[in-house]
Amino acid sequence: MKPLLSMSLCILALAAQGLPAARAAYPDKPVTIVVPFAAGSPTDAVARVVAEALGKRLGQSMVVQNRPGATGMIGSEYVARAQPDGYTLLFGTNTTQVANQYFFKKVSYDGLKDFAPVAIVGGVPHALVVNPSVPVNSVAELIAYAKANPGKLSFPYANSTTRITGSTFRVMTKTEINAIPYKAYGQAIAELLGGQTQMMFIDFSTGLAYMTTGKLKALAITPDRSAKLPGVPAMKEVLQGFEIGNWNGLFAPTGTSPEIIDRLNREVRAVLEQPELRKQVDGVGYELLPPMAPAEFGKYIAEESRHYARLTNAADIKPE
Repeated sequence: MKPLLSMSLCILALAAQGLPAARAAYPDKPVTIVVPFAAGSPTDAVARVVAEALGKRLGQSMVVQNRPGATGMIGSEYVARAQPDGYTLLFGTNTTQVANQYFFKKVSYDGLKDFAPVAIVGGVPHALVVNPSVPVNSVAELIAYAKANPGKLSFPYANSTTRITGSTFRVMTKTEINAIPYKAYGQAIAELLGGQTQMMFIDFSTGLAYMTTGKLKALAITPDRSAKLPGVPAMKEVLQGFEIGNWNGLFAPTGTSPEIIDRLNREVRAVLEQPELRKQVDGVGYELLPPMAPAEFGKYIAEESRHYARLTNAADIKPE
């Protein structure tokens, strides 16, 4: 019996040597979340709040790494080319995942094919504002004023959202409003405050203080009304068919395992329910969006891409 037992043990030992080592539970080391915009930007501020809470739930450090430039394309390409192991993620936006392909001829990644949607987080509402020097108090009055003064009004833009909202408004209202490009968002705001431009769709995180102090006059909000500006209507209420949102969320490189994607989705949804986190993001003018499963988020992005295609086509925006 002993020789047989000894032989059996040897066979088991040899077989064990050929077995792959058991995979460590994800994550077993720090995870990097790439923000494709500058430190201090609205996207960066929210990403850091979410990353800190997410790290506590996962039991690992979540390192936020800023890789700004080229309207978010530099950081997005970096993540698209990263190993699909769940340790390099993107805090992407409607700009990086959808809009860039309609605004630029050369985009070095595919916002739909190169990423696996993980979880939607939220967005920053935008308000149609005018400089107080413009003698209007509603969207209807602004349209009438623009038609009575063709070419007198202009709006600045420095990113895809400010460009598509302003251009869509101009097309839908059949008005002659000039579009003025700026390289920096801050410069665009400064020109609006100074009266060099007269109107703009401005994000809440940047413009809420100007609106509440009267330095800018809010006429409407997109995509929906906000408790932060009670009494101000949604754009779609006063201009039927105008619905342009701003959103962001977490993405992984395509090829990341479904198990990792699902785990991250569950944990992100859990942290977004935390009262303290909700209070923090509310403080920067940010609004959380209803949670979605990864597949649902993917369908949402695909529809957003089709929506942007229709908008840019209607506004006659050509890739640069």
